[in-house]
Amino acid sequence: MARTINTSANKLGAARPMKRIIISFLIAVVAIASLVLYYALARATITLVVAPDSMVMETTLELKQYGDDGVAGTIMETELIQSKNFYASPSGELEEKASGTVTFVSSYSAPQTLIATTRLVSPQGVLFRLTKTITVPANGRLENVPVVADQAGEASAIPPSRFTIPGLRAALQEMIYAESIEPMRRLAKPGSTEILPLDLDQARKSLTDILVPQALAKLREQLPEDQRNLNVVYKSETTKAESDVPAGSKNNQFNYTVTVKVTAVFYNPDQLREQAMVKLQSDLSSGRKILNLEPESLAVSIDSVAGDLTSSLLKVKFLAQVIITDPNLVFAKSDLLGRTPAEVQNYFQGIPGVKEVKIELTPFWVKSVPTVDNHINLKLE
Repeated sequence: MARTINTSANKLGAARPMKRIIISFLIAVVAIASLVLYYALARATITLVVAPDSMVMETTLELKQYGDDGVAGTIMETELIQSKNFYASPSGELEEKASGTVTFVSSYSAPQTLIATTRLVSPQGVLFRLTKTITVPANGRLENVPVVADQAGEASAIPPSRFTIPGLRAALQEMIYAESIEPMRRLAKPGSTEILPLDLDQARKSLTDILVPQALAKLREQLPEDQRNLNVVYKSETTKAESDVPAGSKNNQFNYTVTVKVTAVFYNPDQLREQAMVKLQSDLSSGRKILNLEPESLAVSIDSVAGDLTSSLLKVKFLAQVIITDPNLVFAKSDLLGRTPAEVQNYFQGIPGVKEVKIELTPFWVKSVPTVDNHINLKLE
């Protein structure tokens, strides 16, 4: 009887480890199955609420002088030259009285002689006098007539003005008058003025600023009448610039001459915008669409011009309204794998065009975005 009991006890003891193994195995199977089930069933739907966003866009278009397609326009070139007297920078003692030059204008039918010391009065009541006797032509102009202030001091250094001539009878004062283009200045006394490199640079810029608009006006006049309202973009080049005296000279004035070459490209802004729209859309990354280009934001510059003036490359810049049309082409799902809803919100926060993000995770126990790309659905609302 005792042997039978011992045998049963041995069998029972041997069964316990096997039971534990089976239970552990079943737990592992359930865990793996749960994990597989979790990943198999886990889904994330991310809905983006989008709105148009302003974006600066740039591209390059080719304009052809005689093109039938693309951007057509007119490319022209001219060269102008001009000289002018300039005052040097004062580097010493100034003259007591301001001086300068005026232009006399007459609509009177007879010449008018004005003797030296004839008075000229500005609207502010500042008095100047002629330094020499002159004759103003009938119905004409007399330029570069020197005048000097009647009183000493800085008060006579006035800006460009129109002057009446009180010595003439009242009726003639309306018909004959003087005007200045440059301010009146107290000049440096002889030997106390030096022409500085800065004076030459400023003279060059001043003449260039005068010549470029003149050149553009000249070129526009050469266009057919029905094309004179076209937009223009240009580039200018100073081909020659020289002074009659070098920098460092002790002179009160100097004469500066500038030659400027201007190349102008005339174009139709509507046609340019249409071609730019096509080109910019093709350059734009997939998944976005240009709604419109703001006309007033157009900025055009010349990139290059063919030597024979038959074509030009134009850099075009617009402020565009762009909207997201397919988030799957714009955003990489791999960037969202395993993120929590809060992390997904942070990811899209600040991205232009994204106003709001809605995240739906299923089943209910899923707390983060699945780690499998095709379990993520990106869509627009």
